[in-house]
Amino acid sequence: MTNPALQQEHERFNSRMLKLGISPNISIADRHGIGMLAHANFDASEGDFSPAPYLMLNLCTAHIGRIKRVGDGPDLEGVLRPGTVAIALPNTAARGYWSKTQMLGIAVNLGSLSALSENAITTDSMLAAASTLHNDPLLTSVMTALWRDADVHGLSCAFFEQGINVLLRRLSSYRNQPAKQPLIYPLKGARLQQVMDLMESRLGEDVRVSELAALVGQDPRTFTRSFSAATGFAPYAYFTLRRMEFAKQLLSHELLTITEIALRTGYANPSKFSAAFKRICGVSPSAWRLTGNN
Repeated sequence: MTNPALQQEHERFNSRMLKLGISPNISIADRHGIGMLAHANFDASEGDFSPAPYLMLNLCTAHIGRIKRVGDGPDLEGVLRPGTVAIALPNTAARGYWSKTQMLGIAVNLGSLSALSENAITTDSMLAAASTLHNDPLLTSVMTALWRDADVHGLSCAFFEQGINVLLRRLSSYRNQPAKQPLIYPLKGARLQQVMDLMESRLGEDVRVSELAALVGQDPRTFTRSFSAATGFAPYAYFTLRRMEFAKQLLSHELLTITEIALRTGYANPSKFSAAFKRICGVSPSAWRLTGNN
């Protein structure tokens, strides 16, 4: 006997596609409420992605185009081509667009699946996977196998459940993959020299990282990374080091007090100057002067 609740859920699933003007050539629900599978052609569209109560696994099966999704869940943008897999998290509204495409969609009820499985898959474990498009032969082959089997036998619970678990284990593993580090080019040549010259001219004043970054046409974050790659020091750490070298020169003038030297190196508070000097040089300014290390 058909479960009325599952039948209603399947009807809502089909209704969502009809609202988008989509007529699937296959749309099947499994009898245990784990999920549904549909295959259809999609015309190019732009607008709202309405939230759904299930995890959506989408496999492009024809055409090459672009997709963009921005909203409650992770943002997603890139090129769809046959074999590409994209996922959308449950209950996440978004806006965006897609080009003309053909898609296999598998809607997974994570709650029903968890009730049948020992290892529960959560929405949080899908966050990393939802932020990128996947060209993964394992995902493509398993989804294709589920599609072909459903076309002939419907959604066999055991086969469908096993396939879904394989897919979700693969997708959840993306949370353990380190994010790719951006490629950093060291600041060099005339641009590096410009920064150094400005620092040297301002040893007795403050200088902002944003000002240094603007000098070479970079945003502060990129500048900090490129300067560090070139010198081995973060910008302000290097600036402080140069201030202390300047302070060593001033300490050779016996008529200058520690307070005066602090002011000439940009420190209004002599105690903070002395603490910075000792941290970098290993001794206090007074000790440096007395031991003749200047």
